[in-house]
Amino acid sequence: MPTANLRQWLLKPAIWCLFCFNTAAYAAVSPIPLLVEQCLNYQFPTKSNLDNQANKPNENISFIIENEAIALERNLIGFFNINDRLKYYRHFPLTYADRERVLQCQLYLADELALFFKSAEFQSIRFKLAASQDPNIQALAKRINRLAKNTEKPYDKAQLHTAQATFKQGVSSQSLSLNFIGERCKLDQTAAITEQVTTEQVTPQRNKSFNDSLASYLIKQPNEQCRKQVWQAYQGRASVKNHTALMQITELRQQQATQAGFTDYVDTMLSQQWLAEPSLVAKFLDAQTQAINIAPWDLGQLLAKAQSTKVESYSSKLWLQQIGTVLETLGIRFSEVNPKLYRIYHEDRLIGEVYVNLGKRIKAKAIRHTVVGQQFGQFELTLLTDLNQYKTQSQVINVIAQIVSQLASGDKYYLNNTLGETQDSAQIDLLWLQTWLKAKLLPTPTQGSREAILQRYSAQLQVFRAKVALNTYLAADSTNKFDLNKAFTLAFGKNWDNISDSAYSFSAIVYQGPIYYQNIWQQAVANDIYQSTKDCQNQKRVFNNLVVNETASDLATRLQLLLGEPITSDSLIKRTQYAFNHQDQHPRSCTFLRQ
Repeated sequence: MPTANLRQWLLKPAIWCLFCFNTAAYAAVSPIPLLVEQCLNYQFPTKSNLDNQANKPNENISFIIENEAIALERNLIGFFNINDRLKYYRHFPLTYADRERVLQCQLYLADELALFFKSAEFQSIRFKLAASQDPNIQALAKRINRLAKNTEKPYDKAQLHTAQATFKQGVSSQSLSLNFIGERCKLDQTAAITEQVTTEQVTPQRNKSFNDSLASYLIKQPNEQCRKQVWQAYQGRASVKNHTALMQITELRQQQATQAGFTDYVDTMLSQQWLAEPSLVAKFLDAQTQAINIAPWDLGQLLAKAQSTKVESYSSKLWLQQIGTVLETLGIRFSEVNPKLYRIYHEDRLIGEVYVNLGKRIKAKAIRHTVVGQQFGQFELTLLTDLNQYKTQSQVINVIAQIVSQLASGDKYYLNNTLGETQDSAQIDLLWLQTWLKAKLLPTPTQGSREAILQRYSAQLQVFRAKVALNTYLAADSTNKFDLNKAFTLAFGKNWDNISDSAYSFSAIVYQGPIYYQNIWQQAVANDIYQSTKDCQNQKRVFNNLVVNETASDLATRLQLLLGEPITSDSLIKRTQYAFNHQDQHPRSCTFLRQ
């Protein structure tokens, strides 16, 4: 690739000049300089190390294709590991110099990958992979083609990322000043929120976000109309600032759609999803809409009066033991090497290591992903010392399920283990495992509890925002557009006066775009799978089929096996209509493997 080689020759000295300053000072304590060196020295596959069967014309074609797929995997595994490690280190409070190193390497690898996808070497091997009858290689071909197809032009990518960053900054900003006309909406000066309320305006504390002030105001303000006005003003705080950025993003997306031969960006994105048409997404969102009659500005007062679901208190170590004991049913075993290191086994096969530490937030960060026959995975898990709330215990279950679902993936190709068949099906296995574990370990949130209220409200907020996102990217004359005023009122029981502000109230609209629905959809499918298989005696086989998937079966095949009937988009939408209800609306006997 002459262009790539020239670009690399020009770029490396520039990056090294940027990083030379103070490198020696950081090298003793920071792993970033070594990682940068590995990053800049990484070579993408070339014809010489991919076309290793050229001199064996009599070799079986299937064997040749498999060997080339393995050769590609071995050549790309270094790229994947470096990229994962860069993502891992970005979570740390790095120095300015190290942040620049990490960012520049990510940009370098992304650009080099884009050039590789355009190379003759890649074009040659993608056609060979497409001819394979091996399910694992077929799955690999689909994923690598999707990556190549979604590679954007550098100029468009720069414009898009700049506009997205501007939009996100506007939404993240909590700077807001509200002028009240008259005395009606002013809180009593003796209230706890006094420092945020003056005789003429509401402003944030100097060292406290307006988000806290907003929540406090909504809880303490007895007048509903005042709560509504303040909430609406907050949601629309970025509408003027972000209008230009959103227009630029939608125009860029429309250009991409037109160039690809699609009507609009919704058609472009959905062509690669399980729900492959706008009408199907609209139908699903309508099916998920429920009248909860909880206005957003009334939520705080409702939660303040509600009781939390009671749980038994655990230390993080004991809660891990509880989760580990339940997971043994699925063939997963935790082995404690020391208090800070656990090894995880599936059917006595080591699948990964988890490094545990205590912190202020519960989170899991991938260090390296599992690839069968190549490497086992590594995760860092951060936990609270004590877990005495439903919320924190649920969060630990979520991150443990995240770790286990990734480590247990049973494919020998990295992309098959880390990318879903489609974006809107990639986390169904994870969400099923979370649902399964919570059913085993946590009580069902009591009706009227804070947890139950939040679950219902969050679900409808996601449904509404998915409608907003779909509307934003649909063609102006599309028949699939929602009446957002009607949609909001139907779900929350009240109207939003400035409904156009809804497009400026969440940053996911410019990142996920029209596939914002994917989280709701996947949770609904996962819940349906759980309800359909929870009475099966052999839960290990459910886990192996859905999560491990060693045979690389496509989603339709696995769903047919798990749900006991051929599955279409329409039939699955009907099955998931009640997925957010805690009560099983349609009890089913186990049909999995005729058990």
